[in-house]
Amino acid sequence: MKQIGKCSRMRDALFGALCAAATAGFSASATAQSVADKYPDKPIKIIVPFAPGGSTDIIARIIGQKMTEKWGQTVLVETRPGAATVIGTQAAAKADPDGYTLLLTVSNHATNPSLNDKLPYDALADFEFISMVTKIPLIPYTSPKFEPTDLKELIALAKAKPGTINFGSAGIGSMTHLVAEMLKLQAGIDMTHVVYRGGTPAMNDVLAGQIPMTFGTVVQALPQYEAGLMRALAVTAEQRYPAIPKVPTFKEQGVDLVASEWYVMVAPAKTPRPIVDKINAELRRIFTIPNLSDRIASIQLAGSTPDEARDFVKSETARWAPVIKKLGLKLE
Repeated sequence: MKQIGKCSRMRDALFGALCAAATAGFSASATAQSVADKYPDKPIKIIVPFAPGGSTDIIARIIGQKMTEKWGQTVLVETRPGAATVIGTQAAAKADPDGYTLLLTVSNHATNPSLNDKLPYDALADFEFISMVTKIPLIPYTSPKFEPTDLKELIALAKAKPGTINFGSAGIGSMTHLVAEMLKLQAGIDMTHVVYRGGTPAMNDVLAGQIPMTFGTVVQALPQYEAGLMRALAVTAEQRYPAIPKVPTFKEQGVDLVASEWYVMVAPAKTPRPIVDKINAELRRIFTIPNLSDRIASIQLAGSTPDEARDFVKSETARWAPVIKKLGLKLE
């Protein structure tokens, strides 16, 4: 009888513990949902890890404007450039996980872990992924005075004059740099990298005749291309890109290279999932607005689930890590 009583007491204690845990879990979930129902009730900040004026800044401001119109709360864009996006990203990682600090990050988020062994944050564990924002293919843009008129002619010239062609990029390990290095590897050519602190200065030097070419996103020099001030040799899309339908893909010209500069919205780790879901839903709404802005008319905005965004960044991290290792690239 004593043994039966002891078992009964143990069973009752276990049942009580399970009920308490379930109640606590339900209470936490209900609290998070309650917070999300009231969100936002104060200004929101979107950190952009670049200088003002670039495509990341423009997209963030348009998103912020539409959020403000929908929610009635001011959405501020704070540019925090430097250290290949590390400064702005670190600021976001250390912010309160309450949904009031967001980060519009780019491809560097996946490449920086391989470039820098001393990152002050974990690119996956320290963030809640909210949604994909867009993927933009890249282009080798050249001066109209530069001899090659397409990718095949560029490869032929680089083989005839190895090491003599200078090209710019947005910085070491940027997607614009990695695409150029992949082209060199796949085509068996040698070109000289000129490092810039951003895509705009590199574009400006091409326009000024300081360098013959640079790699950039479709949107970075689209007006200059359309005005005949720059030539576009190829695009890294799977198929021809709607904004530049006359420009053939790398694949069409014999180089199997598909890549993109991409943008993802994230928040600090432990931001409540109901808030993440609410922001995700708002982004998806924004991306369906027709003629959202003339300034980003050439960009195809497209959302995703939070899990899809995380999985994509994880896959991009795995994709570029061996390339960065092979090239021996490092940022300190």
